[in-house]
Amino acid sequence: MTKYKYIICFLGLFFVIILSCDKIEEPFIEYNGQCGDASLPVPIKQILIEEYTGHECGNCPRGDEEMELLKSLYCDHIIPVSIHAGFFADVNSSGKYTYDYRTQTGNELDEYFNASVSVPAALINRKQTGGDYTYSYTQWAGIVEEMLQEKPVMDINLELSYNISSRVMTADIDVVFIVSMNENLMLSVYFVEDSLKSWQKDYSLPTGQQDIEFYSHNHVLRDAVNSVWGESIVNGQVDANDVKSKTYDYTINSEWVIENSSVVAFVYKSDTKEILQATQEYFVP
Repeated sequence: MTKYKYIICFLGLFFVIILSCDKIEEPFIEYNGQCGDASLPVPIKQILIEEYTGHECGNCPRGDEEMELLKSLYCDHIIPVSIHAGFFADVNSSGKYTYDYRTQTGNELDEYFNASVSVPAALINRKQTGGDYTYSYTQWAGIVEEMLQEKPVMDINLELSYNISSRVMTADIDVVFIVSMNENLMLSVYFVEDSLKSWQKDYSLPTGQQDIEFYSHNHVLRDAVNSVWGESIVNGQVDANDVKSKTYDYTINSEWVIENSSVVAFVYKSDTKEILQATQEYFVP
């Protein structure tokens, strides 16, 4: 049974309860200070943090540490994606920083959001403050805490399958609307890989020892499955309980380790680029 079917069962139980009680609160779709579990039938707010980084950025490990801290505190409420772009992501001929984590998708996003000017920096649900999308890693925790007070307006159910021999994956996505809205909405799908071992500069180490050979680069953006900006799923009115479905077939690069990879899907407003909900699913060996 899919998560969406569990949601229907849960809502049915909810209406039975509400008929037998004088009053019912709604913590079932709000952040309650606990570690988020997206596998449960109750929808949770999930926040996409797009961290801009580079292997020659000596301060970027601090961003990685902050991301891991947020993930440990909030679990499935946090969906991290690391985008290597800009000056510090360049490759060189030194024999160290030769692996290229940059992508066409990341470069185009960086050009639009101007995010790699001062790294580590992140977009958090692509929400703007004073016209700026990016935040220093020291700001991430406070912004996340504020966002987790918001109720989710939709739930995204993502199911993955893949053919081992052809390396073709299929992503089936259901966007289930919790509330009615009138918006132009886009759906984006990313392919992300963990545990990539290569050089990383770290200024916190003593001079002369600031180049880490086997640094673990995690949640690295590899590609956009359905183009840089995704595709439209809603143009105008959508009602509560409506479901918008998409299926994508995608051939996974032969150099990427499927067992270390995941797919991230998120819905955002076409005009402001603000992300309303996200989800992440790992491949099952």
